[in-house]
Amino acid sequence: MESSAPNRRDVVRTHPLREALLRLIDRDGTTTSTIAARELGESTGSCSFHLRRLEALGVIEPEPGAAGRVKPWRRVRTEQSTLNRELEDTAYASWLAAKTSDDEDFAFSEVVTLADGELAELRARLHRVLRDFTTTEPTSGTPTAVIIRAFPLDED
Repeated sequence: MESSAPNRRDVVRTHPLREALLRLIDRDGTTTSTIAARELGESTGSCSFHLRRLEALGVIEPEPGAAGRVKPWRRVRTEQSTLNRELEDTAYASWLAAKTSDDEDFAFSEVVTLADGELAELRARLHRVLRDFTTTEPTSGTPTAVIIRAFPLDED
């Protein structure tokens, strides 16, 4: 018998505020209901409610060590899932649809051979590079998705 309960992805994707909250968390790493309200032009109560719903869906969690009334939320660390991929694909499709031929884009792929431990080293290096761009507050610019996937290929 099939469950009539909506799945997590549909609950998020069909609610614009929840999708906007996830984009904000993806952009900044964490957010609070107060910051989200200011950024999204919503009430803190509404943002707080929807952040708690996203927590109940298993998509976000409170930042460890947060105390008091201020509660920063972050993505669940194991959540590099179909939900993330579909949100990325949706944003990319929107960008492509609005893109003019003069727009500059940057995409590439490489297949490399890595020895044991080098995938972890590659991951750490890429995190350091991205951290250089995320630890300073930009004075201007456009939030830009940077999507990196590195995984072993089947040798068949």
